[in-house]
Amino acid sequence: MTIQRVSGAVVCSLMTISGVLAQDIRFQFNNPSFGGNSFNSAHLLSTADLQNQFIPSTSRRNAAGGNDATDAFIRRLESRLLSSIADDLVTQITGAEPGTGDTVTVGDQQIQFERTDTDLTVVITNLLSGGSTELVLPTLLLDN
Repeated sequence: MTIQRVSGAVVCSLMTISGVLAQDIRFQFNNPSFGGNSFNSAHLLSTADLQNQFIPSTSRRNAAGGNDATDAFIRRLESRLLSSIADDLVTQITGAEPGTGDTVTVGDQQIQFERTDTDLTVVITNLLSGGSTELVLPTLLLDN
């Protein structure tokens, strides 16, 4: 019983003390132009400058003189043409007989392939940078 009374007294005193230490919540402006803290002015000014420098990508395209519909059409046409070339190239590579190979250049990329009895090797070289990627696939995957 004594422990309960002591703990109850402690809880009541803590609630009373916290009420005494509490403050009223008041609204205060951040912007010094409206009476806020004057030390915020440099931060707010730099943030506003950064926001004013940002130009959305659509505005950049329009400023460069591009028409959104025309640009979208050109991108889709290029994508479809490159996809068609890639499909034809895959058919040519996978349909090659063992012991054959070829080199095809598309834009800045050179694709060289060679098929043997055991595997298919494809080397893709970037003609501008000279970097290359080599793919080696077992022919068992192609014959199925």
